Amino acid sequence: MKRFAFLFILLALLAACSGPAQTPVPTVDVNATIAALSGTMMAGTLTAQPTQTPTATTTFTPEPTATFTLTPEPTATFTPEPTATFIPFYGEFTPAGLPAGVDRGYVLFQNDSSIKTVHLNIQGTTAQGERPYYYKWTFEERQHRHNLPFGTYQYVIFLGEKKMFSGSFRIYNYDKTTFFIRDDKIVIAGP
Repeated sequence: MKRFAFLFILLALLAACSGPAQTPVPTVDVNATIAALSGTMMAGTLTAQPTQTPTATTTFTPEPTATFTLTPEPTATFTPEPTATFIPFYGEFTPAGLPAGVDRGYVLFQNDSSIKTVHLNIQGTTAQGERPYYYKWTFEERQHRHNLPFGTYQYVIFLGEKKMFSGSFRIYNYDKTTFFIRDDKIVIAGP
């Protein structure tokens, strides 16, 4: 068995040392076949290419144009009709109003500015989650009072046509919350 293994290893080494086999040189017959096939393919490709053939040109013959005579039509006159004017809605957007027992806080708007006309917009959410709550007031007197439901609100105050102030506030008690409206700022004094 040892002798067989030795001979097998010796033959494997000799086979590994022999080097790569040479590639055969193509014969004249193979070269001629390759040249004939490529020539046939080239001729087929050239035959399949389109050639420029003259196309028949058409001559344009214009159609006769029709002439139209405009007939004046009477112009319609519109008579204005009165349209319905929608009154803006202010208040709670709940069908039956706020439920009974909703807590309300007293709010006082005091105009200490030199401009007498005050436009006030208030919108927000009540503590019970009624949303939105929207009010708009215009007043020219020195003070304006209102009871607002407990909640969180945003306000926009316009002094005449000149100035605008905006911010937010909360009402969560029955005591008076006062807005002092001045020429340059709004001061909110609460309990």
